[in-house]
Amino acid sequence: MSQVNKYNYITKECLFCNSTDDASHPVLYKKNFNDEDLNAHVFSARRTTEHFHYEMVKCSKTGLIFSRRILDDASLNELYKESLVTFGEQTEYIKNDYWLPIASLAKNGGNKKALDIGCSNGFFLEVLKDNGYGGVFGCEPSTEAKEIARADVREGIHTGFYGPGLYPENFFDLITCFQTLDHLSDPLGMLKNMYFNTKPGGNAYLIMHNTKALQAKIFGEKSPIIDVEHIYLFNKENLPELCKKAGFKVVSVFDLKNAYPFSYWIRMAPLPFKKLWVTIFKALGIYNKLFGIKAGNMGIILEK
Repeated sequence: MSQVNKYNYITKECLFCNSTDDASHPVLYKKNFNDEDLNAHVFSARRTTEHFHYEMVKCSKTGLIFSRRILDDASLNELYKESLVTFGEQTEYIKNDYWLPIASLAKNGGNKKALDIGCSNGFFLEVLKDNGYGGVFGCEPSTEAKEIARADVREGIHTGFYGPGLYPENFFDLITCFQTLDHLSDPLGMLKNMYFNTKPGGNAYLIMHNTKALQAKIFGEKSPIIDVEHIYLFNKENLPELCKKAGFKVVSVFDLKNAYPFSYWIRMAPLPFKKLWVTIFKALGIYNKLFGIKAGNMGIILEK
């Protein structure tokens, strides 16, 4: 008897070839979960991954890695709506890591307006507010995330997906989007909408995983980036091309340095004998020491 799907599925195409033919998009990894395996926890950011993923293919021309058959937006919205904020203890580290690359460009906000897409608990809205931005707005599907946001940024958060019609044309001086573009079924559509909402001369700033990073090459299918949350995965060559298709000028593309305690790196890495590593790092007295590394994330700064 064939299995009945709990969710609705749709087929996605390559963002560059506009096709999904097997010859140009061979299977990289086969789907490894059933619908019953999915719940809000699986779609919560920075959890310890179960390594669930769709069938993933790779474009032989551009290196774009994407999930061919995915949950439709209605199903994803339901799962993300109930997702949890699981990275509270890392918030201050993330704030610093994400702010540094754009600090010189975004400081002295004055009366400027900024939007953070996929803003979670509003941690980066806090950074923008604290650096003088007069109007800070966010989009976040998780209801819990908004509830725990700092009071002075909470009201600016829209609960739901970012999309057309939410904000006026040429409205924002800065739009940020962290670890979100690769979760979307239509990333080009979102980039085009970001371009529409950005003021002429304004900037967009995105951070996401890099499929050509060393950790992705070493861990392969066990890399944390190979995950059911990720629909399209990019590298430093094809991401700028997609942003140009949306109308943006590329200012810079760079590897992002992340600084977390060793305890975080051990928890997230697909290492064997984790308990042994924990024992060793604690014995050395560095288990909770901060360690910065270019772990596989990349950033891109754009201009309209």
